[in-house]
Amino acid sequence: MSDVAAFSGLDESTIFRLWDNTEWLDRVSGRSLQSLMSSVPGIAEYSKAHAVRKRRDGLVADLHSEGLTVDLKAFEESTVSQQHLLNALEAALYIMRGEATQKTSSYIARFWGREQDRALSALYSTQPGEGLLDDPQKLYESSIDLAPRLNRKTYSFHSILALNVLTHQVSKVTGALEADLGFEVPGRQTAFMMRGVVMGYLISSGDLELAERYRKELDNTPVYAALEEWAFPTYSRDGRLSSDFTLPSSLVLVNTAREVLREIVVYNDAYVYYLASTYIPLALKRDPTFGGKLKELILTLELRGADCQDRKIRETCHALVRRLKGMV
Repeated sequence: MSDVAAFSGLDESTIFRLWDNTEWLDRVSGRSLQSLMSSVPGIAEYSKAHAVRKRRDGLVADLHSEGLTVDLKAFEESTVSQQHLLNALEAALYIMRGEATQKTSSYIARFWGREQDRALSALYSTQPGEGLLDDPQKLYESSIDLAPRLNRKTYSFHSILALNVLTHQVSKVTGALEADLGFEVPGRQTAFMMRGVVMGYLISSGDLELAERYRKELDNTPVYAALEEWAFPTYSRDGRLSSDFTLPSSLVLVNTAREVLREIVVYNDAYVYYLASTYIPLALKRDPTFGGKLKELILTLELRGADCQDRKIRETCHALVRRLKGMV
């Protein structure tokens, strides 16, 4: 005890009170803990592991009471940070309890972003070793039940984001929600929910006709095009989330370009068509340098386009490549 006190600069009486207390991490103050972390090897690592394990065990128990079993092996082996995974498990608890409150909307809305989306994808996934839940069926059902009730709430930025997040995840995994592109009164909430459904279903189904319908809808409806242009930069953290769904006039799409290049490689042909025909042309209007990655974009599109079976997709990729070469 005297050694720890000497190295940490804490009073021996403080160390004494904590020495044999198995709950010492719950009792030590922030400043004292920082002193211990900086002077005793292993304390920092133990503190982090303890905090994660304590929150995880609480969420596992709460979700079990709601009928969901967490796959702890998948949790431990996931490449997604455990903190994001814990946040996803807590989101599952909000969804299972089904309270369409502002607190629920506000929490789920925080999953707009690449790493947060990866965590939610693991939550909804049915892939063995990847999915956080042994059987996510009840989560799908609760999500489908909650979504329209969030939609009935008063218009708010968080409710729009939360609705998009829910519909995107469910449609991506199950295809349970159909994309209705025939809304009579275009609005931000309707448009953003539609985008979430379309992107999810497009990723899961590879439906080229849906990608084409979505492109035409954006051509005809300015609010849809505006939200499409806003989505990628805020999701990738090139631009800050804004409740009016606007972007700054000057914006370099560094992170967006990186994400688009990744998606061209990993997603299906129909999604590649969506990127080449719809999003990338919009992005080039905002940032003609495409985050300084025009040459990489050209090469990636050339290689990916050559692998596409559908002639329309190949021609769309080739046409965009020709345009890009004229911009370099």
